Amino acid sequence: MKAFSAYHRRYLYKTGALIVFFSVVIIGLNFYSIKILSSIRAYVNGESQYSKAQKDATRYLIDFIQTSDLQSYNLFKQELQVPIGDRLARIALQQGGVDTEFIRKAALQGRNHSDDIDNLVWMFKNFQHFPYFKEVVEKWTAADRDIAELDNIGKFIFNLKSKELNSSVKTAMILHVNTINRRLTFNQQAFSSILGDASRVVANWLIFINISFILFILIVGWLFTKRTFRQLEESRMQIIAQNNAKDEFMSIASHELKTPITSMKASLQILERFVKNSDESKQIHPFIINANKQVNRLTGLVNELLDVTRIQSGKLAINKKPFLLNELIEEVIHETTQNRKHKHIIKNLSQVYVNADAARIYQVIDNFLSNAAKYSEEADEIHIWSEIDDNQVRVFVQDFGPGIKRDKLPHLFDRFYRIEETQQTVQGLGLGLYICKEIVENHGGKLGATSEVGSGSIFWFELPVEFKVLVSGKKQVIETD
Repeated sequence: MKAFSAYHRRYLYKTGALIVFFSVVIIGLNFYSIKILSSIRAYVNGESQYSKAQKDATRYLIDFIQTSDLQSYNLFKQELQVPIGDRLARIALQQGGVDTEFIRKAALQGRNHSDDIDNLVWMFKNFQHFPYFKEVVEKWTAADRDIAELDNIGKFIFNLKSKELNSSVKTAMILHVNTINRRLTFNQQAFSSILGDASRVVANWLIFINISFILFILIVGWLFTKRTFRQLEESRMQIIAQNNAKDEFMSIASHELKTPITSMKASLQILERFVKNSDESKQIHPFIINANKQVNRLTGLVNELLDVTRIQSGKLAINKKPFLLNELIEEVIHETTQNRKHKHIIKNLSQVYVNADAARIYQVIDNFLSNAAKYSEEADEIHIWSEIDDNQVRVFVQDFGPGIKRDKLPHLFDRFYRIEETQQTVQGLGLGLYICKEIVENHGGKLGATSEVGSGSIFWFELPVEFKVLVSGKKQVIETD
């Protein structure tokens, strides 16, 4: 099982590491996909500002050519600063983008939003050699050449003397400006179209990669779950097989031991009678008594093993008959007091009839009293009492030993469970309370324990009441519930 656990842990660690790795990859992909798409959006927004400013500049330039109005020329120069700012930022980025402050100022001149500038710079630096982006930069560069030509036309017209700017020159200049405007419109549309295509390709690839990784994680998780359940099932079957083998061994061993133990006990009893009647053999009488005690103890252990095997196979015989529970308790106390140093204090015993197997309930009471004595060697008393509540009678056995820690109380009635924290060594297999639990539950009752370290423990069991006995003077009247 240790090897299985180690292998299982290694497999778990490897699978967990793969899932964590691919989860990190998915998170990274989503982060960069958002960043890429945000950067593309920023470039599209920058292009719209570029295009609007260029259109306004062209309109003001044509108005200046027609009217020679200096205000139109000033407005033309003002709007032209937007594409010029973008061009300055592009050139700085193509040259390595070391002067980030200059790039930021140029981008702001191009009317780019301040929150978008970092994404614009990041995308240019990391994707300038990608086919889509290279094509975008080519269109951008071509548009900047046309912007420079518009600037030159404006300067040329501004420097002409009024007599030189006749109608034919104006017409030629306006035609030239319109031609440049058409080229700019074409490049701007191409710029936006390429960015749109790029964003769709990126989005599709990111969706595909995300779905692929998610499917991979789901498949790995499913395989791991399937394998884990299979291993757990194999482990469960191994445990069942081992328990069955152990129960079978206990059954065979206890049955095989019962016959020689019975024979030993009979021989010891005969030997004890001979010793009593012989003055010469009286010296060995204490040894025979001790041997008899050990045989009785061994008989008790074998009987416990037999009871456990019967419980496990569902063959624990319960023969129910009504009897007075308080009389049975007094009988057990009378018979066990002779062999124990503790004083048994009966605080109160309710007179009730229960429909139960008297021999089995005797076994439960005897086990409670025996445990109370074994685990309170330093104490002098054991208290016993009973109470009736809601048609149930509950029997209590209290010792004044060292007590039991709270975290151990839920395990007291488990099979083979023993408390090893007392100062004295207590013999036993850890089966007594487990057998008591099965006996009481087979009668439709419950049992439990409360304890406080340093103050002792109280064990209790309860059974359904069959009849109550109402005492009136010297008469006992049986009342049916």
